[in-house]
Amino acid sequence: MKNLGMILLTLALVSVACAKVITTKEADVRFGSDTEENQGDQLKAGDELAQNDKSDERDNVQFSNGKLGGITRFEKVPADEERLIKDMEVLLQEKMSTDYPAGQTRRDAHPKNLACLQAEFIVEPNIPAELKKGIFEFPQTYSAWVRISSSSGKIQSDKVKDLRGFAIKIMGVKGERFQTQNEEKETQDFVLISYPTMPLGTVKLFHDAVYYSIKWSPLVFFSRLVVSGKFHIINELRKARQNQTSPLDIRYWSMTPYLYGADHSVKYSLVPTSRIKSSLPPMLTDNYLTDNMEKHLAANEASFDFMIQMQKNPGRMPVEDAGVDWSEKESPFIKVATLRIPPQAFRTQEREELAEDLSFSPAHSLIEHRPIGGINRARVEIYRYLSEFRHKQNNKHLIDPRK
Repeated sequence: MKNLGMILLTLALVSVACAKVITTKEADVRFGSDTEENQGDQLKAGDELAQNDKSDERDNVQFSNGKLGGITRFEKVPADEERLIKDMEVLLQEKMSTDYPAGQTRRDAHPKNLACLQAEFIVEPNIPAELKKGIFEFPQTYSAWVRISSSSGKIQSDKVKDLRGFAIKIMGVKGERFQTQNEEKETQDFVLISYPTMPLGTVKLFHDAVYYSIKWSPLVFFSRLVVSGKFHIINELRKARQNQTSPLDIRYWSMTPYLYGADHSVKYSLVPTSRIKSSLPPMLTDNYLTDNMEKHLAANEASFDFMIQMQKNPGRMPVEDAGVDWSEKESPFIKVATLRIPPQAFRTQEREELAEDLSFSPAHSLIEHRPIGGINRARVEIYRYLSEFRHKQNNKHLIDPRK
């Protein structure tokens, strides 16, 4: 009995220590945007959760409604994935309806906007011939918007350790479009975050995190991780959250893979190259990250190298588990573009409204750069579903930015 008590005490301490991590990760783990819910078709969220543990991930199937528009040769889809994604859509929409009154609905993930910035995306002129695909086929300078955010599902002080999101929307991009949930006609979105992997890297894990965190408590989900021996996931979630000096100073990764032409899968990364760096203030404030970016961009530009990493070994670099880091030693990142953010004043009401109105999704893409893997398949559906819901609640229309 004494041993049992010690085990339970240890479990409780681990869960409490990590509780804030999963609350933050709900945002990251949650793939945030929104849509109108058809009450008649609503699933009973979590009713079939027990069946999830028996899911057969060997089955390679397409969604019955054909929404994915076909699966690439790099992908293998579990038989129950469509149900899990629909379940998450319902859970997350219900939570947004509870958290926000109509007319004031925020994103379910990354609701705190740190900056909405004008930028240029400059494709390199000397890319190797085999990498000249899609937007990278020709050297060109594109206009872009960048939304920088905190990943927590609730708006909180910058003093709280968190991941930071960096979403790029490139405009004026011509070419054949990825068709699934892609209402934008001439954009290419790259959605990145300040950590190389998504520790909850499968749709099953992500679904369980959403379900237990919303229906019960993050502690319940963490307890399940502890009992099942998945301490590495807890550790990764803990390491991911930081107090950064400035979002303009740090590196970002796509976490999830994407097609690159017809024959390759890749991940993306943004590496900071700015001449100046910020410092942590002597005392952290609620908005110190935005303050530091404002000081940086008052008279200086910011810049990043945009890089790709080719999949070399499918066994060690899986497409269907975003929790596995692709070794840079085995496959170094290759620069294909520069992101330049010129000096600007961005703390305006107009920019705040634009940050709310813009929607970012892996689906906003050329077919050559289409999202692949389970987490991306879920993001494509959930981002659009929740984005439509958010815009409808706020009496706003989805916009297709052209400049």
